[in-house]
Amino acid sequence: MTASGRGMQPVLDAIKELQSILDDAKESIDGGVHLRLCNATLTAYERAEALSAAGEGPSDNEEEEEESEEEEESDEESLPERERTEDDMGLNELSELWECQFDFGRWNAVLPLEGLIETITMDDEAKRLCAAVRVLNRALKGSKTDDPEDAERILQWKEDLVEKHAIRTCAEILTGDHEFSDDDDHSFMHSCLCDEILELFFRLGENDALFRTKLRRNGALKGVQAYHATGRGHATEDVLNMLKGR
Repeated sequence: MTASGRGMQPVLDAIKELQSILDDAKESIDGGVHLRLCNATLTAYERAEALSAAGEGPSDNEEEEEESEEEEESDEESLPERERTEDDMGLNELSELWECQFDFGRWNAVLPLEGLIETITMDDEAKRLCAAVRVLNRALKGSKTDDPEDAERILQWKEDLVEKHAIRTCAEILTGDHEFSDDDDHSFMHSCLCDEILELFFRLGENDALFRTKLRRNGALKGVQAYHATGRGHATEDVLNMLKGR
């Protein structure tokens, strides 16, 4: 029997409470572990939300009657299923799709860096913003700094992120100056987005004094300080120390 929307609400509330506990305990949890736990919690929330949405509708008896009628009609006519879109995907599925399309920035990629930057600077949906930043994080993590081609590519990415205002937009998200269209469960997704931004700043500025200066000039330090003051996020102190380094 399909779970009803009402029956799933306590589960959704419990997952939100779990996220609050994770945020409160962030200082005692390793930064990478905290992010993985937040991602796992978000996955559970998205699945519970999908079950809740699937359970909304008529009563059980009415559902059984409708299912019987639909089975009879399906013998006569079969309608094609609606093609699944990015709007139907949760954060983890969407970021995995974009990661495959991005292909770590190779010239023949379906989704070039410009596409991710445009999402960061122009989009107002937290899920899509978070997916774009996560793909960048994974691309940087997967690159080899001792490979001349990778090193040159990363330098170009950094320049593009600055010149096309992606760094400034990420800083504005941390300060709370960015407006979002998806208000439902905004704080839940916003927490994941800000953690991804903190990790991105750290990866971009680590071992690169020149770029740390560019990060500061584009509001990164101000953004991290503002977010750190709220008591949220993981490893904000580490990011702050890195950004302050000369």
